Amino acid sequence: MTSLAGSAVSADLLAHARRTLDESAFFSDLRAGKAPIEVVRGVFGQYYLWRNQFHRWLGVCVVKSPAFGTEFDASRVLSGLTEHVEEEVGGDHHGLAVRLLRALGVERPSSVSPLPVTAAYCASFPARFLAPERDGAEAVAALAGREIAGPVRNRVVIDALAERYGVASGLEFLTLHETKGPGQFAALWDILVNGYFADEALMLEAARREIGEHVAFWDEVYAQLSPALTPA
Repeated sequence: MTSLAGSAVSADLLAHARRTLDESAFFSDLRAGKAPIEVVRGVFGQYYLWRNQFHRWLGVCVVKSPAFGTEFDASRVLSGLTEHVEEEVGGDHHGLAVRLLRALGVERPSSVSPLPVTAAYCASFPARFLAPERDGAEAVAALAGREIAGPVRNRVVIDALAERYGVASGLEFLTLHETKGPGQFAALWDILVNGYFADEALMLEAARREIGEHVAFWDEVYAQLSPALTPA
């Protein structure tokens, strides 16, 4: 089956990611330098806590993957997901994320405690996609949406931190995903098209929804942290 990844699907999702980020309260304020640096530190601290659990979301896709001997290409599905997990483990993503937080002024990332919204977001993917009525293809599509949105989000963050907050070092975690994100998206979409033989129109909607969920997480954290710095 011929995939639309790299053309119609990727163009649609990139445009959707840019619109969603443009409408985001946090990313709009970050671009303008309006978000106080204390709040920026707090928001990225919560992102760090979620990012530390991202491999569990990949695990959901493995759990929901098809059995061998079915109409699906189980080998292709599992090979693609395994490559993603290996990148998580071998790419020192945690170490790079720690350096990002320290560049922002968070001296002890291990001391960051999750907000309720962060705990809820971390649990949301397993809660949604481990449900018996949800299939593995939809979970992979959701991750693909997150992957293609990541580089767009990261470019906004890199430019804002450098231009508005004077943070020009410790950004390797963001630049890494900016370069790898398109390839990871294409690999995940290949799983859908050539492993699950999925309907791309339905998968596109799942990916779009996940982009919205992801940006909403940042905005909800921002909203919760902002009043904490406002004197009573």
